[in-house]
Amino acid sequence: MAKITSKSQLNVGTEIVIDETAKTIELLAAGNLSAKDGVTLRAVYSKLVDLWNTSSYQDSDLPMNCIDYLSGQFQVGFDGENYNGWKFKDATTIQMLRDGGLAEYSAAGALTRQWCCAVGLGSVSSGAQIYYQLTSVEEPTNFTFTDQCNENIQVYGDASNGNFDKRAFFKCYLREYQKIYSESTLNDTGKTASGPYIVNFLLSNQTDANIVANDAAMAGAPYNGITVTYYGSDQNRTIAGGSYPFRVIIEGNGATLEQIYTKIQYLLRQNSDIDSGAGTVTGKTAGLLLEFLGSTLYTKTGVYIDNIQTSDSNRIIFRDQNGVERQNSYTSQGNIVFDAEHIGAGSCYRMIYTATPSGDDYGDATAITVSDTSGNPIAGTISSSTVAFTFDYTNNTQGGYSGNTDRDVKIIAVRPGYSVPAVVNATITQSKTMNFTIAATAELAYA
Repeated sequence: MAKITSKSQLNVGTEIVIDETAKTIELLAAGNLSAKDGVTLRAVYSKLVDLWNTSSYQDSDLPMNCIDYLSGQFQVGFDGENYNGWKFKDATTIQMLRDGGLAEYSAAGALTRQWCCAVGLGSVSSGAQIYYQLTSVEEPTNFTFTDQCNENIQVYGDASNGNFDKRAFFKCYLREYQKIYSESTLNDTGKTASGPYIVNFLLSNQTDANIVANDAAMAGAPYNGITVTYYGSDQNRTIAGGSYPFRVIIEGNGATLEQIYTKIQYLLRQNSDIDSGAGTVTGKTAGLLLEFLGSTLYTKTGVYIDNIQTSDSNRIIFRDQNGVERQNSYTSQGNIVFDAEHIGAGSCYRMIYTATPSGDDYGDATAITVSDTSGNPIAGTISSSTVAFTFDYTNNTQGGYSGNTDRDVKIIAVRPGYSVPAVVNATITQSKTMNFTIAATAELAYA
C-alpha cells in the first residue's frame, strides 16, 4: 500500500469510523489504509467536510479546522468558529496521521493536547529505526514505524493528558550499523520550538566504508580496549609541541583509526552508559565524536584519541575544546632492508647525516647520528631482515637543519666475519613508505 492522500480512499466503516455520540474519529488499518503508510490529515479533513455536506452529519458540529495544510496546521474539537470537544479516538489513530500537526480543544475551548508532526527529509536505508528525544535528558524513544519518519508526537498535554510541555526541544537520531550517522534538531530548519504543525528534520544515511568489524567483534581485541571517558574539566594533550585542552578522551589501544572509529560508532548505538569515567553518558543520545572525510579522521570539538598507531598520526585532525583544529607533526616512516649476511650477533647499523648546515658531516669526528621521533638514535643490532624507523620530519633540527626539509643520510651496516662493511646513500623525505636496501658482500678476508 501507499500513504493515502485522497479523501476518496477513506470509506466510512472501513478505513474511518465516525462516532457522533462520543464525538470521536477513528482510523482503522483496513481496506486502503495501512498503519505504517498512514493517511494525510488533509485527506481526513477533506473527508469530514464532504460527510458534513450530507444530512447524515449536519446535526453535529464539524470536528476539524484547517489553518494551513501546507505547514500542516490542523485543529480538532474546533470548527473555525465554535469549540465542540471532538477528538481522534486513540493513540493508534494518531499514529496513522501524516503530513500535519494537530491541536486538540475541549468543548469549553481549552487546549488539551498538541502533536507535532516530525517529518524526515532525506533518503534512509530500508528498515532504519529513527528515534527521538523531547528533552535533552530523557531516554530515547523509537518512532512507531521504521524507515523515514512522518509521525505525530505529543509535545503538550494539560493536567488530564500527561501534564507536560515539551515544545522547547526535539532531536531526532538515525544510527544504523555500517551507515554514516545522522541527527537533527529544531534549529536545523530554523524553528525554535515544536507545536501543532510539521517540523522537518534533516535525516539521511549512506554506506559507511570505514566500519571494519561487526558488533560481535567488539568483545575481542583490539576493540575491548578502546574506551571513551568524559571529563568535566580540561585534559591537556601535547600536539606538535603545543598543549591544548580536551574534555573527551578516547583510549585508542594501539588500534588503527578505522578500528577506533568502528568501536566508537558501536558505543554510540548503545542504550547504556558508555562513559568509562565517573559520569554517566547514554550512548544512543551522546553527541557524535568522530567523522571521516576521505581517509582523514576528524574529531568533534573537545575530543582527543590517546595511543594511536604511528602510521596513522598524520591522517587525524583534532578539534580542541575551543574548536581549533590541531594536527600532529609529520612523522616520516621507513624500513631498512638487510641481506642475510648482515643479520645476527655482532652486527650493527647506524644512520648518519651526510652533510649538515652546522658542518658536522659524515667522516668527521662530530658526525651526527640521526634521531627517531622519540629522540633515540637510529642505530642498533641487526636482528631481522627489515628494521623499521621513524623520523620527526616537522620538528627535527639536528645539525642546524630547519624543520620540514629532506635530509641526505648514509646508512652503515657491519657484521664482522660475515659481510664487508657497507655504506649506502639515502634521503629522508616526507613519506611513510621509504625503503632503503643495503646489499651485503661476503667477507673473505676477515680473520
